[in-house]
Amino acid sequence: MNTKIKTALLTAAALVMTAGVSVAAPAKYHNSYGKPGYGKFVKKHGINAFERAQIARSSANLASLKRRVWRDGRVSFAERIQLNAAERRHASLVARAYRT
Repeated sequence: MNTKIKTALLTAAALVMTAGVSVAAPAKYHNSYGKPGYGKFVKKHGINAFERAQIARSSANLASLKRRVWRDGRVSFAERIQLNAAERRHASLVARAYRT
């Protein structure tokens, strides 16, 4: 093959490879509307007394569940599911209180 043809083929291959990488770049926003949500712009600077009480109550419930689950020294499959769900619920409550 001619060197000009080889150069053209290698250049085309390089362009195809880099085009695939540029298409696979992560999106700027991850929701379906193409723009950030309200919580990305407006942040609260603190939480009120009601939210503090909710977080304290949730934390106490989570601590009592952990004490009950670990009382016998082992965690069963069903108890692990309960514990993970309670931890996720508490974490989402805290995040929601500080975010909105």
